[in-house]
Amino acid sequence: MFRFNSRPTEARAAHGDAPAQSATPPTHDPTLIPRLVADHAHLKDLLERLEDLAIHRQYAMIRDTLLQFRDALLRHIEEEEAHLYTPVLHALHDDEPARTRLARAHARMAGIARLAVLFVKHYDGPEVTAATREAFLRDLDVVASLLGDRIELEEMSLYALYARTAAPDAERLCAVG
Repeated sequence: MFRFNSRPTEARAAHGDAPAQSATPPTHDPTLIPRLVADHAHLKDLLERLEDLAIHRQYAMIRDTLLQFRDALLRHIEEEEAHLYTPVLHALHDDEPARTRLARAHARMAGIARLAVLFVKHYDGPEVTAATREAFLRDLDVVASLLGDRIELEEMSLYALYARTAAPDAERLCAVG
């Protein structure tokens, strides 16, 4: 398996830095959650494509697909940081225990993103070959499983919190984690 050893130059979103909180309530975007869910489907498709390429020994196409996956993942995380976490944190401004649970969930998800980025870095330099194919598939399985868990938590819990920020007098938010 690849080494979990990141550099500080990675995208802020992949490191779990807390998003800055503004004094004014962020604007709710009703198209945000459908866009983020579509991103999830695209990321899953790219992971499946990587597996198919390795299984069918189409090694020359793996690097480009890895880079597409990395770019799509980082764009997705940056959008969540900018447009999801800030409104939810604002809505939770008077509930410190809920904010703490959300921060813990955010940190776990950032760790998963960091692992996915490290996976891409590990395999985007040297090409995947017949000799490294089994290790690549094992590592890909780990990344896909963890990312699947992250996606499930986001779609089942965190995105529901965002949806409830739309109404000014929405029922009290409760963060999961």
